[in-house]
Amino acid sequence: MVHGSHPVLRNGTTRADNMDLLHELESMAVTQLDNTEPEYDDIKRWQSLFGYTYTDAAQKIQDHRSNFARVQVSELHWDMVRAEKESQGYDKESYEYSCGLPQTQTSHVEQSTQTMRKKKKSSIYLLKLAGPFSSPEDVQMICGASSMLPSSFSGTDDDGAAASFCKVDEATKKILLSHLSDIESTFQPTLIRYAKADKNLSTTSIHPTLGSEATLPHHRLNSESQIESDQRLLPTQDQYPVWYFFYGTLADPTVLNNLLGIEPVYRAAKVRGGRLATWGGKYKALVNASDYEKSCVDGHAFLVTNKDQEDALQLYETDNYEVVRCVIELGGERNEEVRGLTFRFIGETEA
Repeated sequence: MVHGSHPVLRNGTTRADNMDLLHELESMAVTQLDNTEPEYDDIKRWQSLFGYTYTDAAQKIQDHRSNFARVQVSELHWDMVRAEKESQGYDKESYEYSCGLPQTQTSHVEQSTQTMRKKKKSSIYLLKLAGPFSSPEDVQMICGASSMLPSSFSGTDDDGAAASFCKVDEATKKILLSHLSDIESTFQPTLIRYAKADKNLSTTSIHPTLGSEATLPHHRLNSESQIESDQRLLPTQDQYPVWYFFYGTLADPTVLNNLLGIEPVYRAAKVRGGRLATWGGKYKALVNASDYEKSCVDGHAFLVTNKDQEDALQLYETDNYEVVRCVIELGGERNEEVRGLTFRFIGETEA
C-alpha cells in the first residue's frame, strides 16, 4: 500500500513519519542534555547581562534550556556577531536568550545599562594577547607611541590553557577593532569585559562613605592631626581583615562558598545612612539615604581576611557598585559597632 510517495510500513506509519519522529526525539534528547544544573560562571554571566538575582538567573537558564520553542541562532549568524557580543559579555546561549526577549524587556535592559554607564567610568576589558596583538608593545604601537604601555599578566583561557592578557579601555578597544577592519583581518580578538566594583578610599577625607557627603562642612577634616586620628577614615584602602556588610545574595552562604571556597561565618548586622532602592523593575540595591530619612538596613556582616577575597567580591558585584565605608552594627550576645565596608549601587534607581 502506498501513502502518497512514501510506502506504508508494517506499523502503519510512513518512512517520512518515522524520520520526523526520529528528528523530534533527537531534539528532545538534546534539550534533556541541556537541562542540567547551570554552571556558576553561566549564572554570573546572566546576572551581569540581564540584572537577575543569582536564583532567578539559575532558573532562567534552566527554563531556557528546556524550552523547545527557544530562539536558536545559526553558527553563521553567531560567527558574524561573536566578537562584538563576546566583548559585551555574551556567549552563544545568552545571546540566543536575549534574541528571544520581548522587545519591551530588551529595551528596558538596554536603557538601564546605558543609564548606569553614564554614571560610571569607561569600561575596562581583558584582551588576550594573540595574533596581531601578541604583546603589550603591539597594542601600544597600534594605538600610537604616545599611548601608555599596558601591563600584562598571566591567566587561563576558556579551554584552561595558559594565556597572557592585558587591560584595555573602551577607546583602545575601538582602535584595535578598527585596525583589524582597516587591514581586512579575519582575526577575532578575545575581549572580556572586566567589570569590577571600584574601591578608592580617600586618605584625607571620609569619601566615599555610605550616607555622608564628604564636601559638606561638618564632614571635612581641617587639620593634619585630625586626619591622623579621625576614626571616620577607617578602614584604609589596604586594611585587612575588614568587615563587609551584605544584604543580598552575598549573604547566602552557598554563593560565598562558591566564590571564596570557604564555609562563611556571618554575624547579624545592620547599617544606617543607606536604604534599599529598586532598579530594573524589581531588583534591590543599597544607596544613600536622604538626610531626613532615619532608615536602617538589616543584613549580615562577614570578615574579609585578605585582598584575594576582596577582589573576588568586587568582581562578583561588578562595576554597577562601588566599595564605600560604613558603620556596621553587629548583633549577637553583645552589640558592638565596627567601621567596615559595603557595596553601594551607582546606577539609576526607580525608588
